Formats: sequence, structure tokens, C-alpha cells
Amino acid sequence: MRDKYPPGPRDRFCGVTFVRPMRRDPLGFARRVAAEYGDFAYVRLGWVRLYFVNRPELIREVLVAKAKSFQKLTRQMKALRKIEGDGLVVAEGETWARHRPVVQGSFHTRHFPGYADTVTACVRRRLDGWRPDEPFDLVPEMNEMALEVIARIVFDVDLAAQATSLRNAVHEFREAMQSEASASINPPDWLPLPSKIRQKKALKVLDDLLWGLIRARQAAGGAGTEMLSQILAAVKQAGTGITDREVRDEVSTLFVAGHDTTSAASAWLFYALSQNPEAERRAIAEVDALGGKPLTHDDLPRLKYVEMVVKESMRMFPASAFLFGREALEAVELGGHTLKKGSWVFMSPFIVQRDPRYFPDPDVFDPERFAPGRADRLTPYSYIVFGAGARTCIGNTLATMELTLLAATVLQRYRLVLDQGPPDLELNIVLRPKGGLRMRAVPR
Repeated sequence: MRDKYPPGPRDRFCGVTFVRPMRRDPLGFARRVAAEYGDFAYVRLGWVRLYFVNRPELIREVLVAKAKSFQKLTRQMKALRKIEGDGLVVAEGETWARHRPVVQGSFHTRHFPGYADTVTACVRRRLDGWRPDEPFDLVPEMNEMALEVIARIVFDVDLAAQATSLRNAVHEFREAMQSEASASINPPDWLPLPSKIRQKKALKVLDDLLWGLIRARQAAGGAGTEMLSQILAAVKQAGTGITDREVRDEVSTLFVAGHDTTSAASAWLFYALSQNPEAERRAIAEVDALGGKPLTHDDLPRLKYVEMVVKESMRMFPASAFLFGREALEAVELGGHTLKKGSWVFMSPFIVQRDPRYFPDPDVFDPERFAPGRADRLTPYSYIVFGAGARTCIGNTLATMELTLLAATVLQRYRLVLDQGPPDLELNIVLRPKGGLRMRAVPR
């Protein structure tokens, strides 16, 4: 007879002793469980039945084959809903089905040449302000650069002057979401606690921006090529009854998700290049072959090695170290075990993408894993930086293009050299270098 649960750590107190280490360092805890108990493990955390699922065929079961038996974890979505409302990341069922086609048009490939020009222009302008050879923290720099890019793509506005305040507002929500998603008890939002007051101020910063831009674009008749105008036009044409509030939720999702993960990914990318001279040399040679002109969408076919560097850095350092957790809507069979209704499932790109069964020598930075021909032989659902199934990140192609052009544009002018020891990992919704990443921009 098979065990009732997969292997996993046990204690005499219904897993209460595991709550604190899981809350303080969820990725570290999950890595230890995987190392000791394998890629399908069970942990009791008080009243929570938690399954760590890092086996590709079981990830497919959760995200594709049995997706209707799961929903995104209510606790995480409740925290995220405060800033993104019922945007695509949070929405489920009929709401998600109505919203997806309206937003999808903004990601049609016909728009990508314009988006590419926006990326290149924003990055080049930001580089004009860099001070060669002076140490600086790459993490906030990449965050503000990505914020300026997404503001242009979604709203066609220049938010350079507001980049720091907006970055701080998003950071406040990220801190709050991390805390609320892992807390045993969350006090109501109306309590005048310092953390609640900071949240409200941060939300006002974002809402004042979003509603102002939406009203201005509506007054102008929605005539534009940026994502907001495209969404407004799609809402009008589709006649789906999507409200202004729902439009606000979607552009908030695009704005927040569109820069937060990208900025973390770009910081890790330059860290990886700084530690791998041969990969850096090959990337620079590919960039130099295009000259010093502003790069365009047409240059992407000749930036294949840079794109491979992007994908390999996301393999080793996925910004989303965990996919959003799933919650079983009913009793469901998985891997020979029955998950009870309400069970939680966590899947970690960080763990599965460093499994030597799927990526030999996983701690070696090897962009050739994603070379034409080799990439096609990767084990399905072993590379899940953008999720999988119907809920795959809608911006996956745009994010890859943006990171490729950002990296290539920086490399046209600079090599980034690490000015500290190797950084530790810090998971605060998004995986970042703990304490920042001090680097120097060395002119080429």
C-alpha cells in the first residue's frame, strides 16, 4: 500500500515548527525539502496541506491537464488584488475569459517593431546619465529603467521624473504582499497601522497616475498606438461590458508586472555575464557586428546569442522563483496521491530549472543550452520561467525581446563589472540580489 502522502518532513505538532522557516525563507526551505525528499514532497504547516511539485510531468498535470481542478492561491491573490484588481494575473473564470482577448491584441507581433524602438530609446537615454567606472547599485537602476520602458509602451508617457516614487510605491506593495501572503493572521485594512497607512499612500500614488492617464486618453478618443489606446479600442469594439475600473486593473497589471520582473531579470543577467567572461565576449562580438547604431526589431535575428544569454540567466535566476501557488478546488489525484480540497501546491522554476536530470551541470552558466536544435530537446515543463498552459504569462515574448535589446544596447557602450562579492538570494515576491548589486560600468 502506498503512503497516504508523498515523502516530506514531519514533526509532532502538525508542522507548526515548519511555519517560521517557511515564512522567513520560502525558497531556502523549499530547496532543502527538495534536496532531502525529492521533487514531489508534502509538508504540513499547521492547518495547511502543502505540496512542493517540481517534477515536469506533474507540473503539466497541475497547470494543463487538470488545471480546472486548481485555482491560484486565494491568499496570494487577495494581497495582489489590492494593486492589480481583477487584472489577468488575478482574474479567474469568466472574468479572465472576458479580459484576455481585450488585452491580447496589444501583444500582437505587428506592434513589436514600435515596442523595440521604445526599449532602445529609453535604454540609450538612461545610459547617457551613467558615470563610467563609478560603483553604483544596479538593482534600482534596472528597476527605474524598466519602469520608464513599460510606461512608454503602456501609456506613451515619460515617467523619468516619477520613476523613483513609483518604484518605491511598488516596493511597498511587494513588501506588504510578501508579509500578508505568509502571515497566519492579517489585520483588516481599515486599522490605522503604519503598514496599512503606507499601503494606502502607495496605492494613491499609483491610482492617481493610472486614472489620470486613462481619463486623458479617453478624452482624446483613445487615438494612439500604445497599449492603453489599444485596450480602450478593443473594449469599445468587443462590447463585452468591461468597465473603466476593469481597464484600470489591466493597465495596472501591465505596468506593475511589466517592469518588476523584467528589472530583476536584467540585474541577474548582467551579474551572470560579469562572472562568465567567455559568454560576455561572445555577446559583445555579436553586438559589435551590428555597429553602434540604435538597435531595432530587425536586428533581433542577429542577436541570437544575446537571446540565449537572456534565457540561460532566467534559467539560473528566474525572477519568479515560485509560480503563484495553486489551491485544489476539489479532491484531485496527483502522482499517485489524492490531494484534498483546499490543499496548496507550490512549483518553483528555480528548483526545477537547476535539476541536473533536465539541465546537466545546472550551476554552470551555459547559453548553448538554448541554441537552435538543443532548446527543442529540453524536457517539456522543465523550463517554466513564464508559467505554462492557458495561464502562461501574456508578456513572455515581449519580455524576452526587451531583455535582449536592453542587454545588447548596454553592451554597445559598457561592460558591467562586479564591485562586491557574489550576492545572496532574496525572495520578496521577485527574486533579487540581497542588499543590491554593486557594479561598475566600464566603457568599451
